[in-house]
Amino acid sequence: MRTVRYGIAGLKDPRDLEGSIAAVVEAGYAACEVQFVKEFTLKEAEAERLGAIASGAGIRLSVHAPYFAALTTPEHERQTLHLGALHHSCHLAALMGATVVVCHPGTVTGDPAKVHDIVRAALDNLGPRIADFGVPLGLETPGRKSQFGSLGDIALIVAEHPFTTPVVDFAHIHAVSGGQMSTVEAFRALFAYIAQEFAPLHLWPLHCHFTDNRFGPAGELTHVPYGEGTIRASDLAAGGAGVDFALTVISEERWETSHKAIKADLEAGGAALAQPGRWPCPAAGKDSYAAPFLPCPVPLERSMASTGPVHTFREGGREVRLTNLDKALFGEGSLTKGDLIAWYYNVAPMLLPFLSDRPVVMQRVPDGIFGEAFYEKQAPKGAPEWLRTVPVPADGGRRMIDFVVPDSVATLVWLAQIASVECHAWTSRWPNLDGPDYAVIDLDPFEPITFEDVRAVGRLVHTVLTRLGLAGFPKTSGGAGLQIFVPLRPGHTYGEVREFCTGIGRLITAAYPEKATLEPSIPRRKGHVFIDANQNAKGKTLVAPYSVRPYPGAPVSMPLRWEELDEDFLPEQFTIPTACERIEAVGDLFAATRMHRQDLHPALAQLRG
Repeated sequence: MRTVRYGIAGLKDPRDLEGSIAAVVEAGYAACEVQFVKEFTLKEAEAERLGAIASGAGIRLSVHAPYFAALTTPEHERQTLHLGALHHSCHLAALMGATVVVCHPGTVTGDPAKVHDIVRAALDNLGPRIADFGVPLGLETPGRKSQFGSLGDIALIVAEHPFTTPVVDFAHIHAVSGGQMSTVEAFRALFAYIAQEFAPLHLWPLHCHFTDNRFGPAGELTHVPYGEGTIRASDLAAGGAGVDFALTVISEERWETSHKAIKADLEAGGAALAQPGRWPCPAAGKDSYAAPFLPCPVPLERSMASTGPVHTFREGGREVRLTNLDKALFGEGSLTKGDLIAWYYNVAPMLLPFLSDRPVVMQRVPDGIFGEAFYEKQAPKGAPEWLRTVPVPADGGRRMIDFVVPDSVATLVWLAQIASVECHAWTSRWPNLDGPDYAVIDLDPFEPITFEDVRAVGRLVHTVLTRLGLAGFPKTSGGAGLQIFVPLRPGHTYGEVREFCTGIGRLITAAYPEKATLEPSIPRRKGHVFIDANQNAKGKTLVAPYSVRPYPGAPVSMPLRWEELDEDFLPEQFTIPTACERIEAVGDLFAATRMHRQDLHPALAQLRG
């Protein structure tokens, strides 16, 4: 695993927020889970203040919802109460900038299939109500055999409700399995199963709980001081050494000595522990590649070949051979291939969740951006055996193209090694390539025009989406334009999505004809922002958030807040050397897209009317 962000459950004193966070920092922990398991101990203003204190100290917060707030409750009145508690937990979590709200799914009573249906119905009810909070709901693995939420159950639920995410309680799994999590091999097998069942968006990071416990035939009986039971954090660290994701591990022990012992055991097992207030980076050896403007060096191994030095990148059981790290790609004396590799290594935790299951088209510049460039759909000969590809019919089904699907850090590193500068991704995911999960409104300026005009058109898009009751997420294209992504629920065709985006464009061009256009003739777009709906088609691709573009200065496609469209900025200010500072300040603004799964059909009906 890349890193472990280790923390503890519970504030030392909810009445002393500054002191509670100071105690976390002083102990060297990097995370804290706010416990609402018995009651809501913070009001809205206090939650917001806690978030500001924790953010200033570099402490990552999460929230544990009340124990009683189960999803399996069949009675309508009780379920309303439970969902209300989860809603309030998510509201407080959003105010404090927490990354996840953990809940216990509930008890299995009767037919398991009916229990699944109850949980699905509860989440269908809850999902739209918590979408705007932007905090995923974590489903915790249970500690008793009578409880709902095995990893298999959670995988099914998460696949249908992307605003949910798994929370792995290692002690619970240890108890339910009768003590099987007592070896490195057991943890290695568990992580392999998790990597198989869950997409990158749930694994960067995977939220986890850890404690020592005592258990019986029915499952967990009680927590015990660390060392008195049979589960060890060092086994967790060693078992996860080869996995291609990151962990947040929250100690639920009641004793400070146990918190410290678990932390020491994680380090003894080889875990790279994140530090408070710092970008989480694994240990780097003497041969690592470090770019001064990026927080994490790329861990490499160096060897000599007849052609010169060769570096090897290894992660998650995959290996990439790297050459010519000092080759300038963005002009003479500019950023190098090594810098490009380091960029994608650093932003992998944010980029991989978006690229999950999406075919990409490569734009390669082997001689740099001023040399010959070419697009490539087919995975090239000589690609690593571990590279994930998916077959897509082409030419009316007469041939197949094996598209690359980036699913690992190693894949991103390999793409940069072959000088594929940018990630152009489909707006649908394998295997449902006919069903887009985003509608994208692409604002493409044609000179003479200013970026101020582009921002003005973007603000109009926001106004229209808001009036239609839809959430959109803007980002720079990495060039001169803006792109607004509207996340969708399953059940839309590309034709419907294209019609929707064209309808938005008609409203905007009617209101602002002097600067906005839908004109199909390129010469007649001069001096206007072209509202392009045509990229919403099967096989068309759009640049991914955080992707580099092959232009001078190495600009990056950067997610924005809507209110930033009122500010005076230029898209070229977001580059490989500058972008990480912004990400550290504002976080991953595109992560919230997975909370929204919207139905365009009501909006389409209004646009047609």
